[in-house]
Amino acid sequence: MRTAGAPPASSGASPIRGTHTRGMERFDDFIATLDGSQLLALFEHGDGVMVDLAAHARLRPGQVSLLIGLMEEANPSWSPDVAYQLIANQDCTPEQLERLIGWCDDPGTWDIACGKHPGGERALVRAADPYTTLRYAHRIGPDVMAGFARDIDPTARGARYEAGRLRRRHDFTGEADSILTAKGL
Repeated sequence: MRTAGAPPASSGASPIRGTHTRGMERFDDFIATLDGSQLLALFEHGDGVMVDLAAHARLRPGQVSLLIGLMEEANPSWSPDVAYQLIANQDCTPEQLERLIGWCDDPGTWDIACGKHPGGERALVRAADPYTTLRYAHRIGPDVMAGFARDIDPTARGARYEAGRLRRRHDFTGEADSILTAKGL
């Protein structure tokens, strides 16, 4: 007796394509029936589909880049979880790590990315946005700290708060303090 959907033994057709199991073959057939909007809906709203893909599939660098591009363009709700899984489980290039660090929402993710990037934390400090850097970086260089101080608009709402965040850091510098003081912050 054969399984429903499997080719008869006499047909000569292999029930396995390459190294795929029958389940994988059926999955491939199902995916082939989906149009672009259905695939996008699966990726954007599929409960954990993208997180599982990032965690368990061996993605090629080009696939990782395409996935990051989708995240940058659509900014779906699963982006931080997928970013973590890509950082932790895939062989990302330094450029990909620099693009992914913007979704970092956990100190552990920051530490993993720093350990994988050949330039370490210093490179990611330069690539990440100020909020992420101030929140997770263990050490911010004096030139970057001064740049953050220069970037604060004293007329903007929350400028004093931002200046206070800088001043509370253990690696706050005299140069950054002078910049903020000159701005009246």
